[in-house]
Amino acid sequence: MRRNDSWLPTQQMSRGNSYYQRDRGKGLKRVMIAALVVVVLVVALVSVQLLRSTPRPIAVSTVPSSTVIPGNIPSLPWPNQGSSDIALVGVGSVGNHGQTSPIGLASVAKIITALVIIHDHPLSLGQSGPSIVVSPTDVSNYQNMLAAQDSVMAVVSGESLTEYQALQALLVPSADNVAIMLANWDAGSVSNFVTKMNAMANELGMKHSHYTDPSGLYSTTQGTAPDQLVAAETLLDSPVLSSIVAMPQATLPVAGIVYNVNALVGHDGITGVKTGSTPAGGNYVFSGSINLPNTVALPSAIASNPTAVGVVLGQQGYTPLPSALSAGQALLDAFRKVPQAESVVSAGQTVGVVQAPGENSVAIVAKSGVSLIGWPSLVVHYTFTPKKNLPRSFAAGYEVGMLEVSIGTESSKVPVVVTKGVIAPGVSWKLRRL
Repeated sequence: MRRNDSWLPTQQMSRGNSYYQRDRGKGLKRVMIAALVVVVLVVALVSVQLLRSTPRPIAVSTVPSSTVIPGNIPSLPWPNQGSSDIALVGVGSVGNHGQTSPIGLASVAKIITALVIIHDHPLSLGQSGPSIVVSPTDVSNYQNMLAAQDSVMAVVSGESLTEYQALQALLVPSADNVAIMLANWDAGSVSNFVTKMNAMANELGMKHSHYTDPSGLYSTTQGTAPDQLVAAETLLDSPVLSSIVAMPQATLPVAGIVYNVNALVGHDGITGVKTGSTPAGGNYVFSGSINLPNTVALPSAIASNPTAVGVVLGQQGYTPLPSALSAGQALLDAFRKVPQAESVVSAGQTVGVVQAPGENSVAIVAKSGVSLIGWPSLVVHYTFTPKKNLPRSFAAGYEVGMLEVSIGTESSKVPVVVTKGVIAPGVSWKLRRL
């Protein structure tokens, strides 16, 4: 019996086999092409992975941006009234002690008066500056203030004072009448000058001080101890003003020899800065030399003239100003023993890690220790600067950056190195990475 498809003509059956064989050949060809494509893609992918640039190692800091020197805050003979603060110039302060609200400044306000004048009319050491002629109004102000028993310096109409002499009169005998004269000379009026005083204070960051007159006679001219530290340090930055406040006496055209209200200037290393006294209390802003440990390499600005600056405000009693002077002297004497060499980075201290492809993190350590002048409670700042474009391989001890450590304007840099070598990633890592 014939098969069911035997009815097809023989010629048509042959043609069907030919179609089948042809489709089968095309299928094999497609498989071979697909396999070849896959091989090409694999080879291409491997080539790309092997030829692809590997990431460079990077150094990352693990130290905080700042820390506080641990330990007890220095114990000092703080006055039991008013407010006070003391600092090492360029390093930092111990911090406000006592009252935190503003206190009447009295003649301490003349620090800002002097700063406005020297800002508007700059002087270099040895220069006298322009002349200021004493007017009849200036003489009238002098006479009225003298009658009120204010702190004044004698002047006569037509007298000529240089800017330098006027600043001497302002800061040495603390002449209230000369403060008014300078304000009118500089700004055209006292009110205009007071605006400049407050602008200066604001520019210096003295957020808790306000000035209503250039002499400090008004009870509304007030400030805080930390603010007056800022003002005093700014004054000491001026060679002209710092030289004037360090004068025990000066000689002026009409007044003759005038003496510094701060009787301590020139004694026991005291170099200024300004006293102030009203019935409301005695104030004393002072500066004095200080010996620092020689185990620390200090910036030249600090090492050449290490200076302590302090403020005592609002001292009461039968003799407010002598009370303030006595309190300031005791504070300075005690503070001179406070600054010491503080270890802020130890040799071998871990300060970061190197992150490298194909490697676990490699520790970064300080190559040497760092000590700075300071005391407990001061803030230490750290700035980590990694090297750019580190090589892909390097040995243990390789320097990968720099760590800068600072307290105030005092700073030191130390190289940082890796504790073990880093090897560039191999073929297997290159093939595995995405």
